[in-house]
Amino acid sequence: MGQVWMERLMRWNAKLQHFLKGRYARMDQLNKTMLIGSIVLIIANSFLPTSVLRWIGLALIVFIYYRFLSKRIYVRANENTKYLKIHNRIFGKIKKIKLRFQQRKIYKYFTCPSCKQSLRAPKGKGQIKVTCSKCHQQFSKKV
Repeated sequence: MGQVWMERLMRWNAKLQHFLKGRYARMDQLNKTMLIGSIVLIIANSFLPTSVLRWIGLALIVFIYYRFLSKRIYVRANENTKYLKIHNRIFGKIKKIKLRFQQRKIYKYFTCPSCKQSLRAPKGKGQIKVTCSKCHQQFSKKV
């Protein structure tokens, strides 16, 4: 009995692999973000009298399936790359702000007067001479 089910499972697995051959078939970062967004929209819709958010959430799920089963692999990969660039730009700034806040008692942050490069120096050193790492201009700063 167990052998029969194992053979059926293996045949089904082979059919699924054959179906997905040549398709994008990846749950990349864009798909994961859209899935989380659709779940949030569907849950938020339960608190509202209209069903607009539910339909938007379901449309996102349909689009996830479209991307997952698409045969245009390079187009889907480029979409994910563009999304990651935007994601990293936004969350990189947030991460930078968080790091600056965590190190506010140790370092003094300032910008170069000529090239606007962000620089830091340890606090409590008094008047120091700073050389910009980007444009190599020297200036004095009190830290």
